[in-house]
Amino acid sequence: MEKSLALIVDDEPALLETMTLMLIRSGLAVETALSITEAKAKLSRHRFDLCFTDMRLGDGSGVDLVAHINKEHPDVPVAMITAYGNVDAAVHALKAGAFDFVSKPIDLGQLRNLVQSALNLRKQTFAEKAAKLELREVHSQSEQLADQVAAGEHIEPGYKV
Repeated sequence: MEKSLALIVDDEPALLETMTLMLIRSGLAVETALSITEAKAKLSRHRFDLCFTDMRLGDGSGVDLVAHINKEHPDVPVAMITAYGNVDAAVHALKAGAFDFVSKPIDLGQLRNLVQSALNLRKQTFAEKAAKLELREVHSQSEQLADQVAAGEHIEPGYKV
């Protein structure tokens, strides 16, 4: 089974290293980025299953990155991790599309819970999309059958939609 791929975005190399080790121990593959620019480049090259980003980065706001991911990569759940945790910041991040907001320092238990929540959210999103596609296909086939009946065409018994 292929490992889930996480992207961690933070401008503190020590935190990147710590989170990388924690996620690898949790069974994930990890890519890191020190900036929004680097994160966007990696997002264009890889298909990530989840992302963790700091709120304040050297080249901009993590909230802007959350909004970018929400628009360009809507299947990637993003959690905001910050040392500047307050209610306003959390609301801003959630409105931009983050699925969760956690204050630093983050412990292994919290990180594991975030990973599980993100992966469950991703599975749910894919299941919903698959159900919608299947429903569209059934609807399309039903319309074709209705058109055939309206045109007076013979429909074989046992025709399945």
